[in-house]
Amino acid sequence: MTRPARTPSSTRNGAAVIAERLRASIRDGGLLPGTRLVQEKLATELKVSRIPLREALHTLAAEGLIEVQPQRGMLVAQLSHGEIAELFELRLQMEPPLAEEIVRGCRDRDIDELQEIADEMCRRGADAAVRASLNYEFHRRVYALSERRLTLRFVDQLLHLVEPYSRRWVRSGHDLERIDDEHQRMVDALRDRDSAALRRVIVAHVEGARDHVMAAQQGQ
Repeated sequence: MTRPARTPSSTRNGAAVIAERLRASIRDGGLLPGTRLVQEKLATELKVSRIPLREALHTLAAEGLIEVQPQRGMLVAQLSHGEIAELFELRLQMEPPLAEEIVRGCRDRDIDELQEIADEMCRRGADAAVRASLNYEFHRRVYALSERRLTLRFVDQLLHLVEPYSRRWVRSGHDLERIDDEHQRMVDALRDRDSAALRRVIVAHVEGARDHVMAAQQGQ
């Protein structure tokens, strides 16, 4: 029996790097929802070959970040109002229960690093692209402290899916003080080793983001 051809490790590694670059571009607003993705153009812009790029695009399609539409090809996913609401429902189910393990797993240096990110977000004001990157980094680092690898994988996917829509109202400058305050309260809860307080802040933070993002979507 003929064995199926294996993808070389160099191609797989290259595809993983390209996929992460594309995720960051979607998250930070370089590639907006609904943008058509032309492989030839992307390969030129990213200075990569077509084979790992194609593999990276298929990875993002499996994650829901890219849609494949008949006769239109690949596009950055454009979610409906109901789908965005569902993302926040999933976040509320998955993120707050991690609080106890996050507190148990955090060390002083982790708290110091999170404090630096929170401070940098305050300094950046309404710079939406930079804040999107810092916001993702902050939340991912918080949840990574739980050491729940499978849960983190799903939470990470949810953060990538929702960030393009969160960025729209962050760019407006609305409610930045609340966001920054809640990030600081998360850091304070970690410093106090208070898992109940951390859980409450996570719930409030996700619910606040949900309310503003959904209101912004309805206003379009």
